[in-house]
Amino acid sequence: METLRKCLEAVEAGHDVVLVTVLAASTGTPGKEGFKLLLSDDGSTHGTVGGGALEHRALADARQALDARRNALTTYELASLGMACGGQVTLAFEFLAGTRSFLLFGGGHVGRALAPILESLGFRVTIYDSRPDLQPPLPAVPGRRVVIGEYTDIAPVREELERAEFFFIATHGHLHDYQVLAQVLAGSGKRRYIGLIGSRSKVRATRERLARDGISAPDCLYAPVGLALGAQSPAEIAVAVAAEVVALLRGATVPSLRDR
Repeated sequence: METLRKCLEAVEAGHDVVLVTVLAASTGTPGKEGFKLLLSDDGSTHGTVGGGALEHRALADARQALDARRNALTTYELASLGMACGGQVTLAFEFLAGTRSFLLFGGGHVGRALAPILESLGFRVTIYDSRPDLQPPLPAVPGRRVVIGEYTDIAPVREELERAEFFFIATHGHLHDYQVLAQVLAGSGKRRYIGLIGSRSKVRATRERLARDGISAPDCLYAPVGLALGAQSPAEIAVAVAAEVVALLRGATVPSLRDR
């Protein structure tokens, strides 16, 4: 049970993991049915499938399953691994994807409408805003993090900034949007989606400023953000953005505003 708890904690923290379970074991083998071993994408492990050469091989195969993001079922002849006890052990390798992090910069109308939609899609949402007196206050929702800090230095979410692959930027000013965007682009983590709200003229000016500042605009920058649904209200814009994210995850070809 402790290994299962560690597995849940790792997944909820955004880590991809492989859970290895002993499904069957011959009499006299060190690993017993039900033994579990957890391997996380940060290299940490917890639990055991019996130790020795079997565990060494199981970890190597778990790393392959983690890299390939796949499940596997393998039976090992322990004698072939150099284990004197002999017999067979069957291990199940179960890949579990970590909860994706989504950073929303700006707790205004669109951000408020977008957050619950993303959460319903399985994202762990963090909302970052610079206004401590924002009215109405940002709602406290289980699993959601609300951070108040300056846009000139988003260090309070530095760890999430490096881990998250998805971002949405809609602060209460164009200057703030650019300040956040530059910091997101400077991060070393993997980026899959950076949505920037704004008109075509604003996006054009932003791209020109990025070029002047020597910052490359990556393919993952979706600006103007959202699908071309004719959205106008904050709720409609939130739907258009969430739909664009789903299309990206599913590899669907859709009419995005940035392509117009």
